[in-house]
Amino acid sequence: MGYRRYAYIFSALMTLLSIASIPIMGNIQLGIDFTGGAMIQAMFKKEVATKDVRQALSPLSENVVIQHLSGGSGGDEYIIRMEVPEEGSENLGQKVEKALSTAFGKDQVEIRGLEMVGPKVGQDLRQAAIWATVVALALLLLYMAFRFTFSMGLGAVLCLVHDLTILYGFFVWTGKEFNLTILAAALTVVGYDINDTIVVCDRVRDDLKSMRKKPLIEILNAAINQTLSRTLLTSCGTLLVVVALLIFGTSVLKDFAWALLVGIVFGTYSSIFVASPLVLVLDRWLPVKRG
Repeated sequence: MGYRRYAYIFSALMTLLSIASIPIMGNIQLGIDFTGGAMIQAMFKKEVATKDVRQALSPLSENVVIQHLSGGSGGDEYIIRMEVPEEGSENLGQKVEKALSTAFGKDQVEIRGLEMVGPKVGQDLRQAAIWATVVALALLLLYMAFRFTFSMGLGAVLCLVHDLTILYGFFVWTGKEFNLTILAAALTVVGYDINDTIVVCDRVRDDLKSMRKKPLIEILNAAINQTLSRTLLTSCGTLLVVVALLIFGTSVLKDFAWALLVGIVFGTYSSIFVASPLVLVLDRWLPVKRG
């Protein structure tokens, strides 16, 4: 708690940096799960240039996003994202394969994967994702308020908003795609972070009884230190698995792992340096009951 003012400054800077990513970099890059369209994984048996792939597919779609996955003497592998009108979605894989074969030669390309989502389905999934996050935070606030106090619950939820804002900013600054897999990672981070915060709050509740005459700041500080080894050991153990995914995982798993890595690091930080200081600030208007 003695370092809380430094934490205020650091958290404020990280939050402002995340918010500033929107006017500077634009909105987050949504995957086809939320925008609708097609995602095609194509393997070429020879080296090809990104601009040539885009030019070959231009007759099929005006907006084509090409992502180079791997390359070398054995050929190049690409992820192709494209907007597809509903009336033109039939046999899309065959159309793409034909266009690429015409441009690069017969039997020189292999379509390894095709994933399609309609624009209406994408919009529904986007709204469902927003509601899932809002409902999760609201239910967590009710649970925390019921089990502990309203000020602790509000502090925990604000702590989660802090973590999710930083995670959002990370994906905007890096240009990584936000899809249903990353949404699952974000909700996993919410559950992981709130678990850390609950452990601290549970210790605070016990210390409020045994240290009734002590100032609240001392009680909070004692609770954080009593749970500090558990928090750090759990987080470090989880991070070992996440780092393994980053090193050995596929491209999809790596984005998932990046979301977990940022969420766990800042979630651990916030459960120590953000949640309890917020309770101390809120105590001025929502006093924490003792005993």
